[in-house]
Amino acid sequence: MMRPLLLAFVPLLAACAEFPEVDAGARTNLPTPSLLPTDQLIAGTDQTNPPDPLAGPVSALQARATALRALDSTR
Repeated sequence: MMRPLLLAFVPLLAACAEFPEVDAGARTNLPTPSLLPTDQLIAGTDQTNPPDPLAGPVSALQARATALRALDSTR
């Protein structure tokens, strides 16, 4: 009866132990990002959108369609 209780207690003790090597590696001097208010996060403002990978081909196709329409209207 005591063995299962002891096996459950040992990992709890290990979780409370201090590990200086791990703590030293976790400390970095990186700048922390600025936090946004919840309203801005929900609204999606103040965030940069990634560039659209299809923007170039779409504009080229639209230019070609415009040129073909102009060619067709002259006939």
